[in-house]
Amino acid sequence: MKSVLRWAGLFLAAVAVVQIVFFGLLVVGQTVPDHAIVTHLAKDIKDGNYGPSGITDRMGGTADTFTECIVAATGLGQEGANVLERAAFMPRLPSCQDGKQEILDLAAGKSLAPSGVIGYYKYWSGYTVLTRPVIAAFGLTGMRIVSGGMLLFSAILAVVVVGRRTSMWAGAGLLLPLGLASNIMSTPSTSFSQALSISVIFFGVALTAWGASISTKWTVIAVGLSAALFCFVDLLTTPAIPWAFCAVVAAGVAYAKSRTIRSMLLAGVVAVSTWPVVWGLTWVSRWIFAALMMGVRTTYKFIMSNIEFRTAGDHGAVVKHYLFAPTEANWQYWITHVSTAIFVLISAGIIIVLSLVMAWRRHGARSVTAWPLLSISAVVVIVWYEVLSNHSQIHAFFTSRGYPAMVGVLLFAALLLWGLPRVSGSPGVKDAVAVDPSGLDHPSGTNKGRERIHTGPQGVDKDLNHQNARPTGTF
Repeated sequence: MKSVLRWAGLFLAAVAVVQIVFFGLLVVGQTVPDHAIVTHLAKDIKDGNYGPSGITDRMGGTADTFTECIVAATGLGQEGANVLERAAFMPRLPSCQDGKQEILDLAAGKSLAPSGVIGYYKYWSGYTVLTRPVIAAFGLTGMRIVSGGMLLFSAILAVVVVGRRTSMWAGAGLLLPLGLASNIMSTPSTSFSQALSISVIFFGVALTAWGASISTKWTVIAVGLSAALFCFVDLLTTPAIPWAFCAVVAAGVAYAKSRTIRSMLLAGVVAVSTWPVVWGLTWVSRWIFAALMMGVRTTYKFIMSNIEFRTAGDHGAVVKHYLFAPTEANWQYWITHVSTAIFVLISAGIIIVLSLVMAWRRHGARSVTAWPLLSISAVVVIVWYEVLSNHSQIHAFFTSRGYPAMVGVLLFAALLLWGLPRVSGSPGVKDAVAVDPSGLDHPSGTNKGRERIHTGPQGVDKDLNHQNARPTGTF
């Protein structure tokens, strides 16, 4: 018990240190001169590269240009404040139409009215560490190119790191439905703020796979860090997606290592509980920093009003207050606006069935029973929809990505089970050997000799030492 409490204390201390580092990064972002940013934004406005709100994403839906305009100008407008005050208050200008004139006024050397600058301290706005220097150097066009590069690199990284610890098909299966049945590929050019959040999701998936391949403690650290980073950069877009992805990846990597339901469930429970806890602590710590500068009462009233609105607030005829209303709204948006949604859903269903049949033939019925347990983290998407009912209905044009993410979770679990190497006791396998994940399968405590095992869905034979026969790689 003492060791558990000690480790928990160290973990919480590490979380606190991360929050201090995050605030320090906000301060660093605020040191970028406003003049360079304003000059580039004013040019983007004149060139037609700024806004307007609600433009089409040309992939069947609406782009989040409203948020892009806000993100581009976050940190501007609070004259006379030092970098610490600006980092705590995090000034931002109005969105596209109204913000356009204020940016032009700043570029002309005019001062803004205090009512024209809003505090954005309800979010971390950690993206300013990247957006302010990039926009100051290259403008919005450069920022969109950088966000596109991050999206591409993070997706490849996630597939490679997850794939080397499970199978490449499983790693690709996790992300492909999101790429083929949502508008994420349009985000760099239409709403780069969304692209940044999605990139952090993919980086978090890679980090989780790496941590889960080491130990349970490292699973907690990796999942916690991925949750904290997402909270730092995100503006409450789709937290259920990284939550579900990290949980299924942690559980999948654990099962690939041990082939035991117990290890899989332990890793899954650890990940699915660690992610929201650290995400929530990170968000609360942001409000604490704000309260230190602006007062507890002011901060508390502002934050609580936002929480009440996002969970059960009204918004004209858009928000309906009945059970599963947000779940239904997001489903309807997904299947009516994304032309590939039904095709991807049916195709994934066929692949899942075939994968489970092949897993049954390769490993027996017991392996197939792991599929519903492995993929249960998909349910957190529905839980999120229902808890944040108002937010999920108003923003269905991007929260509906939760559905292809759910498909990805189910597909990842099925492809992982099919792609695992055969072990002794599998149907039709005579020359396979069981892998002892502890590496102590010989009386001497060392692995000796070489055995033949069948690996991958293609059934390729490989000669491997016992100590290297784990179905996980290194990165």
